[in-house]
Amino acid sequence: MAKTSTEQYRTSKKSRDKHVEDNSPGGKYAHSKKYKKEHAAARESLKIKSRGVDASKQPDGSYKAESRKTNRGRGGRLRR
Repeated sequence: MAKTSTEQYRTSKKSRDKHVEDNSPGGKYAHSKKYKKEHAAARESLKIKSRGVDASKQPDGSYKAESRKTNRGRGGRLRR
């Protein structure tokens, strides 16, 4: 029978450490102040006000307004 997540974190030090790190302030997706400042400026210049739209960084370094769903979903397993 499979372990529950609670049992997994209790018995596996590696899993527990990752879980603690992910759930601590900052978490999985902590970004630097520089990154957040750049991204906020891009959102402002693209006139993005909706939560469903994201400023997607392009390979050439520019930003483009794009659906958040599309932006987050791109790559999937190939990005790992």
